[in-house]
Amino acid sequence: MVLAESEPSPGFVRRMLMQMGQTGQPPERGASLVNVGTEPILEALRAEYLAPIKEYGINSAFKLVQATFGGGKTHFLHCLREVAWREGLATSLVGLSPQHCPFDDLVQVYKRLAEELEAPPENLEVEADRGVDAVLRSEVERRAAEYGEGAVHEWLRTEAERLRVDSRSYRNACVRYMEAVLRGDGELESVLASFLRGESVQLKEVRCANVREALEPKTAFRFILSLAQFLRGMGLPGLVAMFDEMDRQMSLTARRRRAVADNLRETIDYAGQARLPGTLFVYAVPPEFLTNIVPEYPALEQRLRNAARFSGINPLAPVIDLEKLDGGLDDFLRRIGEKLLALHRGAGGGRLDEAVQRGNIEILARKVAEGQLETGSRRTFVKAALQMLEMQARGAQAELAESDIDALLSGGARGAGEDEKLEGEEMF
Repeated sequence: MVLAESEPSPGFVRRMLMQMGQTGQPPERGASLVNVGTEPILEALRAEYLAPIKEYGINSAFKLVQATFGGGKTHFLHCLREVAWREGLATSLVGLSPQHCPFDDLVQVYKRLAEELEAPPENLEVEADRGVDAVLRSEVERRAAEYGEGAVHEWLRTEAERLRVDSRSYRNACVRYMEAVLRGDGELESVLASFLRGESVQLKEVRCANVREALEPKTAFRFILSLAQFLRGMGLPGLVAMFDEMDRQMSLTARRRRAVADNLRETIDYAGQARLPGTLFVYAVPPEFLTNIVPEYPALEQRLRNAARFSGINPLAPVIDLEKLDGGLDDFLRRIGEKLLALHRGAGGGRLDEAVQRGNIEILARKVAEGQLETGSRRTFVKAALQMLEMQARGAQAELAESDIDALLSGGARGAGEDEKLEGEEMF
């Protein structure tokens, strides 16, 4: 299954715009509809990595994405997820933090990776069940509906059981889980689903499924590899695993930072080997990660340092720098505004005069760019633009003067101290 290229419904767009107009945050679903500036990067990733993964199961890779906090990392990952879905790839987007899911703790990383795993939805308005168990259940039910249960049982016995997977126990758990779904064995299905999600399960509970290896620090990376290997083996084109550093790793101790560096180095190395088929790892960090942490670990620095930045003509570069997009801030905001205008029209705001509103958006973009720091300006602009379009659609439509825009910003924008990213929030 792949994500369809169909137009979203007016109701979906309306809900998306309401959320953005109230908070200024980009949407989790439909991120590509308001994306500006990173289209060439996303297309290069699609053409050079995702399409070959889909077609041949090759071109596994690791990319480090860097941008300041509030500089668009999370939004970029949401856009990449939608690109991957359109290629038919499974995705998992994991938020990292020193307290809840640090990259030095691979047990927690595997758990979140397994919990957030998603197969491509039919469209952006469908919220599919997340989790490795949900993906496996969906696949076995699809095969049963298409080929019949007998054929699926035969496939599990003759092919799935022989897949080359690093952890035989992990492969056995996947196969026995899918068989339990077919048979309607709810008890075994439940315990194996918990095991595959990394939840606390005693080995004696899954020994009947020939599972003899538990998730623990020394097996966690093997479980991550085995997850990617089994997904590819059962027919999904591949996996895009995205890790979003939600909090600063500088707060970690030196020992924990070294563990993060070692795990990243191992991930980078595996991404270039045949043992990890059809997988793109993407790790998003603030710029100080490259300037302050990476130089402490020469083995990691050798793999990530590169004078040239990632682009369509240099897709081999390991680092994607979102701080070095083309164009000025006012032009960037204006282009976001034009996308918001088009979406507003598609959501039922068709009575707006496009020429008039384009002029208003241009003034608003210039005023925000002149008066704001880049980190907070995107949210300020999005909120102000959508509130302006809504007022223009509901009231008297007019060309706004600069004084009108100033009044809008002073009345609707947050103060300078309030415009920083709040915990749990995402920004463009």
